Amino acid sequence: MTTKSATTCEGKVVSVAGDKLTTTCSQGKEHCHTMAQDAKVTCDGMAAKAADLKAGTDVRITTHKDDMTVATAVESGKGIPAMTAANKA
Repeated sequence: MTTKSATTCEGKVVSVAGDKLTTTCSQGKEHCHTMAQDAKVTCDGMAAKAADLKAGTDVRITTHKDDMTVATAVESGKGIPAMTAANKA
């Protein structure tokens, strides 16, 4: 039996509207995620709300193991790999 696990991706916030989070990846493609009702949002390690995520913010999104369009966690702030110089170029 194969078990799927949650995946993560990094990018920049384009917009947050209700439970919809739109980001761009390092290739410049837009991705839309639906925030799970119990999604954990953090900024610099502190609890936050989806509405706190502003356009241009670097984020790491953890998606649901069965549906990659559903975000179960969003981390922003210092320490996110998307903030490294190689990804900003």
